[in-house]
Amino acid sequence: MRDEPDDYIVRFMEPPTGSLATLGADARSVACGVFAAMRPERLVLGGLVLLIAFLVGTLHDASSSTSMPPAGAIATDPTLSDLFREHVEEFDRPHGWETSDVDGFEVRAAFATTDPEVRAVVERLRRRGAFEGFTSSLRGGLGRLGTGVVRLEPAMVVAGVDEAVFANIAGLWTHDRAFLILFGIFLLLLLATFGGAIARLDAERFGRDRDVPFFTVLRWSIGDWRRQWGATLLPPVLAIILLIPAGVLGLLALVPGVDVLVAIGWIAVLVFAFAAALVTTAWMISLPILASAAACESGDPSEIVVRTAGLIRMRPGRFLVLLATALVTGVLGWLLVSGVATMTLEGARGAGGWLVTGPTSISTGTSWPSLDPVPAVTDSAATGTRWVAAGILDVWRSIVVLLSMGWVISFGMVSGVRIYL
Repeated sequence: MRDEPDDYIVRFMEPPTGSLATLGADARSVACGVFAAMRPERLVLGGLVLLIAFLVGTLHDASSSTSMPPAGAIATDPTLSDLFREHVEEFDRPHGWETSDVDGFEVRAAFATTDPEVRAVVERLRRRGAFEGFTSSLRGGLGRLGTGVVRLEPAMVVAGVDEAVFANIAGLWTHDRAFLILFGIFLLLLLATFGGAIARLDAERFGRDRDVPFFTVLRWSIGDWRRQWGATLLPPVLAIILLIPAGVLGLLALVPGVDVLVAIGWIAVLVFAFAAALVTTAWMISLPILASAAACESGDPSEIVVRTAGLIRMRPGRFLVLLATALVTGVLGWLLVSGVATMTLEGARGAGGWLVTGPTSISTGTSWPSLDPVPAVTDSAATGTRWVAAGILDVWRSIVVLLSMGWVISFGMVSGVRIYL
């Protein structure tokens, strides 16, 4: 048997003749993707996607001004100007510190030496970078979604999805449209390339019951990145093309007299805009499985998009049930993955400082289920090598957390494959 992946996994869409038993079997396969996504090579690829996205987003924030509004003050918080007057010397205050547009990173630097309570208030009041705001809303929304699943509160689940996805995208569209478009395109490239490798690995195992070597699939995915990336980008590009007539007529409307003719014929523009809206809506609905579908197919991007849309159109109930199954099992799977990671890190950290006070006592802890860092109590008597050792331990902690968070990407691609197949 050849080790090279075949050109396709699925060549045509079957008619919707499945029974409830078949739907139950499909839901079980999606749920089992929780464990399939835990394979080491898939965690590495998922962690690589997050690492590259984090580095690019952080570089963007470091090289541009803060464009996103503050996270939100509470009723008892003072104003940022009052905090500057009370805690920061006049010559250390950034330019424009009395205005609401003062750069958020300069504000953070100005309060770097103040008490933790003051810095916590400043974090709620300062403006944020585009990537910082995006990740903050994403983490907050996913946290609320997980709480809603555990508590069996559908309203909280919907609110979490809204905060993590819809409100998050709307905020970026309002405040930093360029970042949303460029970073979104780049993120789709990462998902199409490295996420496509995860999807292909699972498609070969799930669809053909064979294991293709990891590096073989990775080479195939990197070599085929244009087709897979094109499948995720084709619908929005088509929508933009459909809106070109509106832009052209808008320019013609600047000419006196011609604007009346443009207004009369505006119905034609509305037809094209309606078609663009349909394309965009179909793209947004199929986006959760589109990148995975591209890794299962051999057709060109337009063919892949049509097949994915056909799957949803012919079996909408199945798609929604399996998507909901992936959502619920994904939350439970994350509780499991983050729990194992937390017990690993905290168990090693606690055992290392059980009998004697060593570098583990000043290394960063880990909270569950968010895997957020928990600052340790500062040991003022620690020597220089002790701090170096603690820093190395923090690096190991970061690697474990990155691989654990890579499970989210891995499970997303695996569940997309199993919904599509």
